[in-house]
Amino acid sequence: MAWNTIRGGIWEYDDNPPDPGNIAQRALWEKQTNGIRTTGVNQVYVKCRKVGSTVETEGELSKTYWDNVSLT
Repeated sequence: MAWNTIRGGIWEYDDNPPDPGNIAQRALWEKQTNGIRTTGVNQVYVKCRKVGSTVETEGELSKTYWDNVSLT
Protein backbone atom coordinates (compact mmCIF):
# COMPACT_ATOMS: atom_id res chain seq x y z
CA MET A 1 0.00 0.00 0.00
CA ALA A 2 1.15 3.48 -0.82
CA TRP A 3 -0.57 6.81 -0.43
CA ASN A 4 -0.25 8.88 -3.62
CA THR A 5 -0.92 12.60 -3.83
CA ILE A 6 -3.82 13.61 -6.06
CA ARG A 7 -3.38 16.55 -8.44
CA GLY A 8 -3.79 19.75 -6.43
CA GLY A 9 -1.87 18.46 -3.40
CA ILE A 10 -4.76 18.49 -0.90
CA TRP A 11 -5.81 14.84 -1.07
CA GLU A 12 -4.08 11.48 -1.43
CA TYR A 13 -5.36 8.01 -2.28
CA ASP A 14 -4.39 4.44 -1.43
CA ASP A 15 -3.24 2.61 -4.56
CA ASN A 16 -3.89 -0.82 -3.01
CA PRO A 17 -7.00 -0.73 -0.80
CA PRO A 18 -7.76 -3.97 1.06
CA ASP A 19 -10.69 -6.22 0.20
CA PRO A 20 -13.57 -4.95 2.39
CA GLY A 21 -14.82 -8.50 2.92
CA ASN A 22 -18.56 -7.84 2.88
CA ILE A 23 -20.64 -8.69 -0.18
CA ALA A 24 -22.12 -5.21 -0.80
CA GLN A 25 -18.78 -3.37 -0.85
CA ARG A 26 -16.82 -6.20 -2.45
CA ALA A 27 -18.70 -5.80 -5.75
CA LEU A 28 -17.43 -2.20 -5.96
CA TRP A 29 -13.93 -3.15 -4.77
CA GLU A 30 -13.66 -5.73 -7.58
CA LYS A 31 -14.28 -2.94 -10.15
CA GLN A 32 -11.17 -1.00 -9.06
CA THR A 33 -7.57 -1.28 -10.20
CA ASN A 34 -4.73 0.35 -8.25
CA GLY A 35 -7.23 2.26 -6.11
CA ILE A 36 -9.22 3.68 -9.03
CA ARG A 37 -12.69 2.42 -9.97
CA THR A 38 -13.84 3.01 -13.53
CA THR A 39 -17.52 3.09 -14.46
CA GLY A 40 -18.13 4.10 -18.06
CA VAL A 41 -16.21 7.35 -18.58
CA ASN A 42 -16.07 8.21 -14.87
CA GLN A 43 -13.21 7.29 -12.56
CA VAL A 44 -13.17 7.43 -8.76
CA TYR A 45 -10.34 7.25 -6.22
CA VAL A 46 -11.80 4.67 -3.82
CA LYS A 47 -9.89 5.31 -0.57
CA CYS A 48 -8.86 8.91 0.13
CA ARG A 49 -7.65 11.14 2.93
CA LYS A 50 -6.24 14.64 3.29
CA VAL A 51 -2.47 14.94 2.91
CA GLY A 52 -0.88 14.73 6.36
CA SER A 53 -3.92 13.09 7.95
CA THR A 54 -3.69 9.88 9.94
CA VAL A 55 -7.37 9.09 9.35
CA GLU A 56 -7.46 5.80 7.45
CA THR A 57 -10.10 6.96 4.96
CA GLU A 58 -12.30 9.97 4.40
CA GLY A 59 -14.28 8.48 1.51
CA GLU A 60 -14.05 8.61 -2.27
CA LEU A 61 -13.15 11.40 -4.70
CA SER A 62 -13.86 11.82 -8.39
CA LYS A 63 -10.66 11.27 -10.38
CA THR A 64 -12.51 12.51 -13.47
CA TYR A 65 -13.09 15.86 -11.74
CA TRP A 66 -9.54 16.26 -10.38
CA ASP A 67 -8.02 15.39 -13.76
CA ASN A 68 -10.05 18.15 -15.42
CA VAL A 69 -10.28 20.94 -12.82
CA SER A 70 -8.31 24.14 -13.41
CA LEU A 71 -5.84 24.70 -10.58
CA THR A 72 -5.02 28.29 -11.50
